[in-house]
Amino acid sequence: MDENFLNVLYIEHTDKIGVLKDDKEERVSIILGTDKTLVERKREGKTYLLVPLTKNHTFVCKGNSIDVDGERFDSDIFFRKDACQWIEINKEMLFKVA
Repeated sequence: MDENFLNVLYIEHTDKIGVLKDDKEERVSIILGTDKTLVERKREGKTYLLVPLTKNHTFVCKGNSIDVDGERFDSDIFFRKDACQWIEINKEMLFKVA
């Protein structure tokens, strides 16, 4: 793919499939075959699942969990930012969604 085209599409890109950004602070990658994104904040040791706020997805907040399209995510931390629902996930949930 043309290098200039990739520079316009992404802030940073790598040759790894699905990885949009990978530096010492964070890794941003897409979950192939979906519209979901993973953000790993390396310094904080936290991973977030990003789900776009579109009518293709439903969200139900339940105190210490959130249901996304009927799938439950146990998390105390979820918020909306940059047109996405951010959900902090642990390793167990990471293997479930990725």
